[in-house]
Amino acid sequence: MTVLLGLAASAAAQTPPKEPPPLWDVQVGAAFVGTSGNSETSTIGADFGFHRRWPLWQVESAATAIRATDHDTRTAERYVGSLRADRALWPRIGLSAGERAERDHLAGIDLRSISDIGLKYALVRQPAWTFDALTSLAVNHESSIVDLDRTDPIAVLQAVSKFVFSPSSDTTERVTFYPDFRDSSAYRAEAEATAQAALNARLALRLGYLWRYSHAPIAGFVNSDNTATASVVVQWKAATTIAPAP
Repeated sequence: MTVLLGLAASAAAQTPPKEPPPLWDVQVGAAFVGTSGNSETSTIGADFGFHRRWPLWQVESAATAIRATDHDTRTAERYVGSLRADRALWPRIGLSAGERAERDHLAGIDLRSISDIGLKYALVRQPAWTFDALTSLAVNHESSIVDLDRTDPIAVLQAVSKFVFSPSSDTTERVTFYPDFRDSSAYRAEAEATAQAALNARLALRLGYLWRYSHAPIAGFVNSDNTATASVVVQWKAATTIAPAP
């Protein structure tokens, strides 16, 4: 931890002051890999991100789709969408509410939705490094492909760290833990890392890695899944920046 703090402090000293964020920004990413001949495979990936900011409020939404086939047989298919609204209460603490929906048949999930509300903490605010945490109470509704439904009270515990190496490149790390209050053995966890570098004012290259773990998966499925992605991203943002809070 001491080494990490030292590196962050060094990066902050070398990075110019960060500009205020724009009123809104949008990112759309896409990736495709296809083969034919001796092998017949295809992989399609798409993602979307949107932020809208006000002095006290912020709304963000995201969506991801991944589909892979081998000789017309699906080998991976996952769709995720999320929406979150934050409202600043104090300089370092805010109210946060979110909704997340997921469909992943090859992991046994027909539909999983999580509705949560809690507190968001801005623990570190430096020009080159930000660190946020989220603690929320939530309701998890899950329908499996074997017609087993469950609705459980859970929590969402999340930490997000972002390092800015230059005005055109950054990396983000996220760890999320979902404890289950009804069945303590049914907890889940996720860890994700992304790195993004701008190619020009509009295009960027993004690399990502996602690890998902379920301690009590649906019968016949394994505990963990891993996803690595590489995509080209198109970016738009407002020309004006957010005004400071009153």
